[in-house]
Amino acid sequence: MDVVLWIAAAVLAVLAMSCGLAATVAPGLERGVRIGVELAQGLMFVLVGADLLAWAAGGSPEEPVVHVGYCVAAVALIPLVIMRPKGEDGTEPEPSSLWVLVIAVAAVAVVVWRMAATR
Repeated sequence: MDVVLWIAAAVLAVLAMSCGLAATVAPGLERGVRIGVELAQGLMFVLVGADLLAWAAGGSPEEPVVHVGYCVAAVALIPLVIMRPKGEDGTEPEPSSLWVLVIAVAAVAVVVWRMAATR
């Protein structure tokens, strides 16, 4: 499970860099980047689920409370950034900036890296 966590952290770091590149160089790639971030979020649910299953099978982390905190942060950070409340008049909000997504994905990469370190 540790190797999978390290690979996921690396993939998320690459995704964060590509988000930053798209935000700077090619704003036309915004839709593709957003789809990639949503796929990464789905993979976070799978990753954390697999991690919790490994824990239930007897692979207890060294610091369980800290590890659970990292698991919660890994799955909650991106939705908190992506979801925005509707306007007072019921209008749809503008999507989050790609730079906000860059920061969120980079933060999730760090959280996954810390998950692997506390395993």
